[in-house]
Amino acid sequence: MSGSTWDILVLCGASAAMTAVICYWAGPIGRFIGLIDEPDGDRRFHAQATPLMGGPAVLVPALTASFVCYAKLPFSPIMLFALAATVAAFVIGVLDDRHELSAVLRVGLLTATIIAVLIFDPLFVLHTLAFKIFGLTLSVTVPNILAAPFVVLMMLGFVNAANMADGMNGQLLGSVMLWSAFIVHYMGFYAGLPFVFLICSAMVALVFNLRGKLFTGSSGAYAASLFVGFGAIAAYRLGNGYMAAQVPVYWFWLPVLDCVRLMASRIMNGQSPFAADRDHFHHLLLESMRPSRALALYLVLLAAPGVAAMFGEGLASTILVLCVVFYCAFLAATRGRLDVGRLHPRLAKFEGTVPRQRRKSGPVAN
Repeated sequence: MSGSTWDILVLCGASAAMTAVICYWAGPIGRFIGLIDEPDGDRRFHAQATPLMGGPAVLVPALTASFVCYAKLPFSPIMLFALAATVAAFVIGVLDDRHELSAVLRVGLLTATIIAVLIFDPLFVLHTLAFKIFGLTLSVTVPNILAAPFVVLMMLGFVNAANMADGMNGQLLGSVMLWSAFIVHYMGFYAGLPFVFLICSAMVALVFNLRGKLFTGSSGAYAASLFVGFGAIAAYRLGNGYMAAQVPVYWFWLPVLDCVRLMASRIMNGQSPFAADRDHFHHLLLESMRPSRALALYLVLLAAPGVAAMFGEGLASTILVLCVVFYCAFLAATRGRLDVGRLHPRLAKFEGTVPRQRRKSGPVAN
């Protein structure tokens, strides 16, 4: 075993171990730093006060391992500026969890963070998008003046969609693990090491999250989704044509589609597109089946097109269409059935609804 391989294994183990320690002591640490989510019987249905330590438990070890990897091992720091932006998004999330930042301030800070990355690292600015659909190749050139704004809007939209989808224990962490695995597949193992560390830590935190011992919080949602978004762009840019531009659609389709549906529905009903409600896809799943089955179904639908893309674009497009049809059919079948007052008590410990999803309106709120 080479020295670099051994070092990577050590960093993976250290990241997972650090996450386990933080998760085990999540309660005392959360109370000490003020990251505790208290139930209120309104939109906070969990049975007891729960630490919002999932984000710190995953991001602190994974980011630390990534920076150590870039500093000590002979690998090109491809994601260095994205890692720095992830740290900034993590801090924004922690402040949001503690002090309930206004929507304008949150969006402004996240926007500034994304712009800073685009200024310092042109890798993340998209000028050309090459789509491969059913054997046809279509290349779209983005004008220089619109390239950076396009990425900013795309990134903010994805962060918002991922944040809105975080309402069921295991949902965000499971999604992040899937997305990270896809990115590593296209980017390559060594280039994607930060995502390998992210998977190692997320696997450990998932065990505690599924047991209702902690929630991910805004820090986890903002930072993880921002890093995954940058990772998708990097995988595409570094793929030299191996990865088509539509591949991230296969990965992110479910939270993005549900976000668009909810915002359109709220506007049609005369509400703010960023108002809170319980009409999300995961809410409908929880109303219709046991939490474990709801989570499994959500993650299978999320992963299926991305897995199919590894075998062929035509298969991926077909699977995506079938998944969207199922999504629409499920919504139609459950329309009008959702009633918060009828939620069974057994759902309480599984609904990882965190403050950003219940108390705020704004572009990064549910």
